[in-house]
Amino acid sequence: MNTLIQTSLEQSRTRILRKTFLAFAVVLALTVARVNAEIPMLTWAPETSGAYDYGTVTVGQPVSQLFTLTNNGGSASAALTISLSGSPTFTVTSDGCSATSLGPGKSCGVVVQFDATSSGQLTATLTANGRKQLATASITLIGTGAASRHVYWTNSTYPGTIGRADLDGQNVNQSFITGVSIPFGIAVDSTHIYWANFNTSTIGRADLDGQNVNQSFITGGVNPSGVAVDGSHVYWTNVNAGTIGRADLDGQSVNQSFITGAYFPLGVAVDGSHVYWTNSNTTIGRADLDGQNVNQSFITGASLPYGVAVDGSYVYWTNERADAIGRADLDGQNVNQSFITGTSHTLGVAVDGSHVYWTNYDNTIGRADLDGQNVNQSFITGGSGAFGLAVDPE
Repeated sequence: MNTLIQTSLEQSRTRILRKTFLAFAVVLALTVARVNAEIPMLTWAPETSGAYDYGTVTVGQPVSQLFTLTNNGGSASAALTISLSGSPTFTVTSDGCSATSLGPGKSCGVVVQFDATSSGQLTATLTANGRKQLATASITLIGTGAASRHVYWTNSTYPGTIGRADLDGQNVNQSFITGVSIPFGIAVDSTHIYWANFNTSTIGRADLDGQNVNQSFITGGVNPSGVAVDGSHVYWTNVNAGTIGRADLDGQSVNQSFITGAYFPLGVAVDGSHVYWTNSNTTIGRADLDGQNVNQSFITGASLPYGVAVDGSYVYWTNERADAIGRADLDGQNVNQSFITGTSHTLGVAVDGSHVYWTNYDNTIGRADLDGQNVNQSFITGGSGAFGLAVDPE
């Protein structure tokens, strides 16, 4: 009997608790609804987790985005103030929200432009504040600047110039750098441009914007032709000495006979494991980065090879007499002496992640896809004895 009474009491208490919790939940929901109906609730769009990413933007090519501010609350925001803090590369170019009282369910827009001035990630915060309490919303803006990339070439007709164009072949400047002396080869890294002054037997250097030109950055060469650069050294060919020279990136520790035994070497290239060069007979040479294990006949069967280039999969070279671009695997196998045909006394060659480029001595720059298709022999025109070729690293 006592057990039945106790059970009945527990059940009664449970029912009372359930009713109490239910009533509390109803009151809470009504309170929240009433509060929401009485305050503005501002949100920005588009956004992901409170942020918007402009992605990677080329320096000097601004990108704009419209941000929509919506009031999802139950009362107006009162007069809004829009502010943008953080990197000055973000600017408000159109503001349809400031001084506006945004009513329930209403929206307005703000356009923010991202104009990168240098490489790297940049951030800013776009904020809307109303005169009413809690009428506020912020979004983090993210953008990554990427330096614009270019194609460079040497115009070897005396006295010569260094030419430059955008990667798409536009904005051609045939006199980007002057004061050279019959420039042949050219190379570029993330900070400088290097070229071989064949007539004065020097290696020149300038900043990427063409300033701070030093025509005698490295001296003592013997009619240098090709130039290459990696993260530690500058390399060049001494045509009439039959050697490959090397120096530190600051132009010190010059070794004019870093590699010997070449046959009138013209072009030179370098990757993470090897140095490559063209011998003016019919071969491509190769050695380890320390100059050891020299193989003067790494690739054979070329036809007066001038320029040489290398990427993560292949070695490329110009066959000047055959008017063609050759290609082989990095181990020297699967040689194709006519990978690209129809060139005209082609001398220099360069490669990036999308295209192969070459100089036609009839004063044009050619370009093709990495598979050798979509050949354009006049990608850039107006040169004067176009010889060496380089493209900004990615």
